[in-house]
Amino acid sequence: MTANAMIEPISVNEAIENLAALAGREVSIIGEFRFDFEDVSLNHLPSTDRGDGYRSSIWIGTGSGALRFDPRACKRLSGKRVVIEGTLLAPSSELGGCGHMSLWPAEMLARSVEAA
Repeated sequence: MTANAMIEPISVNEAIENLAALAGREVSIIGEFRFDFEDVSLNHLPSTDRGDGYRSSIWIGTGSGALRFDPRACKRLSGKRVVIEGTLLAPSSELGGCGHMSLWPAEMLARSVEAA
């Protein structure tokens, strides 16, 4: 068990609401994983508490020291409840958003994805 395995998962909405304080930190977030063309994200659960568009969704990315996606494993998890651990990032000031077409309010560099 790693030290990060003890991080209590927070919701997607909580992560976005507290982005200023959490940006650059290791976090654990629970939500519905989406692995589709131009939409690799974690969405808030329950869906009835989601904001419009992408407001309750975090882009999931890979990068230095982050998880590399196994497309078959990710497709199996798509649409399911998962816990993702990694580093939460705020959007750059130039783009104003994260992910494809800068539509997401935050990004997470994923280190692990587990079914919840």
